[in-house]
Amino acid sequence: MIQDFDLTARWSTLLHAHFTEAVHNIAQLWPDVQSLEVSYQIIEGFDHDFAQSILSQPELHYDASNRALRELLADVGHGAIHPWVRIVHLPSDQVRTVSQLRSDDIGAMLAIDAVITKISGVRPRMYSATFKCVACEHLITINQPNEQELIQPMECTQIDGGCGMNSRQTRFQLLHDRSVLINSQFIELQELPEQVRGGIQPERLSCIAEHDLTGKVNPGDRVKANGVLFIRSQRKNGKDTPVFDIFLRMQSLERQNLALEEIVVSDEEEAEIRDLASSPDIYDRLSSSIAPSIFGMEKIKETLMLQLFGGVARLNPDGTRNRGDIHILLMGDPGVAKSQLLAYMGKISPRGRFTSGMSASAAGLTAAAVQDSNADGRWTLEAGALVLADQGLAAIDEFDKMNQSDRSSMHEAMEQQRISISKAGINASLRTRCAVLAAANPKAGRFQPVSEVPFTGQINLDPPLISRFDVIWLLTDEPSEDKDAKIAGHIVNNRFSGTSELLVNEGSAPDPTKQSSVIVTPSHTEGHLHRDFMRKYIAFSKRSIHPNLDEEARRFIIDYYVGERKKSGDFQDSVAITARSLEALARLTEASARIRLAETATLQDAERAVRLTRLWRYDLMGENFDETAVQANKKGGARHAERTILDIIDRFQKNGGGVAQLLDVINEAERENIPRAKAEEIIEKLNQNGRLMRPNGYDTLQIV
Repeated sequence: MIQDFDLTARWSTLLHAHFTEAVHNIAQLWPDVQSLEVSYQIIEGFDHDFAQSILSQPELHYDASNRALRELLADVGHGAIHPWVRIVHLPSDQVRTVSQLRSDDIGAMLAIDAVITKISGVRPRMYSATFKCVACEHLITINQPNEQELIQPMECTQIDGGCGMNSRQTRFQLLHDRSVLINSQFIELQELPEQVRGGIQPERLSCIAEHDLTGKVNPGDRVKANGVLFIRSQRKNGKDTPVFDIFLRMQSLERQNLALEEIVVSDEEEAEIRDLASSPDIYDRLSSSIAPSIFGMEKIKETLMLQLFGGVARLNPDGTRNRGDIHILLMGDPGVAKSQLLAYMGKISPRGRFTSGMSASAAGLTAAAVQDSNADGRWTLEAGALVLADQGLAAIDEFDKMNQSDRSSMHEAMEQQRISISKAGINASLRTRCAVLAAANPKAGRFQPVSEVPFTGQINLDPPLISRFDVIWLLTDEPSEDKDAKIAGHIVNNRFSGTSELLVNEGSAPDPTKQSSVIVTPSHTEGHLHRDFMRKYIAFSKRSIHPNLDEEARRFIIDYYVGERKKSGDFQDSVAITARSLEALARLTEASARIRLAETATLQDAERAVRLTRLWRYDLMGENFDETAVQANKKGGARHAERTILDIIDRFQKNGGGVAQLLDVINEAERENIPRAKAEEIIEKLNQNGRLMRPNGYDTLQIV
């Protein structure tokens, strides 16, 4: 049994033996470095019983370790600084999730794996308060352990040299300059998505960070918070109740910098992954394992497979960043299984999030400023779906149903992969390094192939937002006897191969989704990979493989880009491809190499990227892809007719004293092969858009 008075001496011995150089560095780097990180493994190697007592009596060790560290610094002439000891790398049996916390854990040293969802501002908190008795000017110092209540003196005690008056006979004045203030911040932790059982609301825990731990984290960060649980009574109608809220007093913080660190891959699983990656049919196996219950869509599933693995995000010498995540938009008629694809991708991707644009606001997708009860109603920052899906995938259904202000917040989140928040006095930048898979329906219910508006203009999305997507698939529901028969057979077979949900919930039948094997082989499919194994495959590849394109692959992509740029199209302002598409090709090529666990992307990977790019561009616009049509929401013929009418009005204006006559313009347009009804429609639209005006009545026109 270790005595309390012996703790400081034991800590001094430990610090002398293992941390002399680190303590010296603190003295040199102060105040940039204000704490000493001590690994629990080193303490356990020093003295097992001593290490165990830290877990059961953390508060005693917290005071003793800090006292020993300051004595050590004072011995070498640095007595003016007050650093802190931070114990990290606690044993695995001390690690908890938020929902696992129980009354037995109160007062023990624990580590909690979680994601930060909300932070308050950093505020000064009184650690030790000094009061002055107004009657006799005697000073009284009181420690302040409760961050939600200021403890004041009850009397000016005579035993300490005071006058003996109580608080009703005299007044006590708080002396701020004599009191000790420390930095304090409220942080809210939430269970990690992979720790939450289906249908259960993720639990949250309020933490208090102090001293140098404040201001270190942002919403969306994944951390391991080490600290001591304590309780505060819930208040109802101004009175304490016997029910208590749990809080964590944070003593150290471990940032999880490793990508997708929550997915553990064993040595045996790594060997299986490497063996599978070397098989020649790996691409077919992976793409067919994406939503196997959905018939066909082979090309689309192939691009979704590449999206799961993603390209390589790169930092440039000039400080700019090139994103590696691949954004995909599925535009389709109702009932073509878009929502099912998105829901499956949200489950199969590490850190996947599924949400709907109809129910999600900008705050729900990006971040929100909310009033926090812990911080006396002050505004705090709370992370949304894109921030919580950092380094994962965000599947957003009904993407076109978000209102305009919500959609505008997506621009920065998709391209720069961060969001800048300036709300309620809070200015912060949060990371949204996730791939976006979005689905949208046509405004008219179904897509209209015979229209002057391109397919991308028939959905309720602005061209700048559409241009953020690397791949845009068009899914139309067109009758085809042979294809319809295959789809119907697949749907019927798939429905009757499942197990009754009621029997699974009762425990009468096994859950078909919880398969322990790598391969799942239902009666009507062969060789599909299990969902959990695919998550591990994706996480292992994204963590370990960072491919570069070889010279042959680079040349192939450049040649394709230059060749497409030469295609001017049928109209003068048509542009076949832009530089943004070139970056998308590079990302698709890197993702293809990642699937093979190859550090070099070859010509084969570049050919796959170009083939898929050609396919989605052809489905969208046919042979002559026109980027200008996407940006202007008008096909080339409509743009040409509009430009022709504006030229006609301009000519008549110059010859007619600054005003053109409507009848003359329409007659000239008919000579230019623009029908009368079409010309009137274009003139009316230009007038509504503010590009034309009628200065002297309906029959006159003038360009604004």
